[in-house]
Amino acid sequence: MSQYLEITDTGFVPPGVKLTEALIIRASAIIDGRCRREIGVTNYTERIPLTDQQRGHLSYYPVIEVKEVKGRPKQGLMGNFFGPPGFESISDISTIDIDKDIGTVWCGYSSFGSEYEELEVTYTSGWDTIPDKVKVACGLIIGQLVGNPNTNVKSKKDFDYSIEYFGNSMITPEIADLLSEFEHRSFR
Repeated sequence: MSQYLEITDTGFVPPGVKLTEALIIRASAIIDGRCRREIGVTNYTERIPLTDQQRGHLSYYPVIEVKEVKGRPKQGLMGNFFGPPGFESISDISTIDIDKDIGTVWCGYSSFGSEYEELEVTYTSGWDTIPDKVKVACGLIIGQLVGNPNTNVKSKKDFDYSIEYFGNSMITPEIADLLSEFEHRSFR
């Protein structure tokens, strides 16, 4: 459960707003939903297909640390006579070149000289210190939550019980701009 603000981070919320843990958790969940990822450091394991040039791309970046890599060669020792080969552990992770800022991966050949078709990478990704842009976005969302407790209702008419709703998002263009560099974007 993400929390992008602390109770003491009053400088990121509009004046007069009292921070509570429930508001912080709710606003942080909205940010995670918008970005389709957690901003803080998180562990991931994913399989990535490789091109003929032995290149691929991890889904989440910046990459902090690669913990384990397994590769599935295109062909085994006997070709594909006994079926496609399984994943084999790549013990020397230094043979894998990873651009940690954007998550691109390049690897060499398997121990039998065959190209890898797919990699399974276990790694950590995210930001150790939550960036100020995320904190500001969290504060703006909290300001909206406090300002209108029923955030999706535009108008109510009690006599005939009709309710008119706004859109289904609390993300204003300003908040979307603050979070744009943290959104998950697939390269596949």
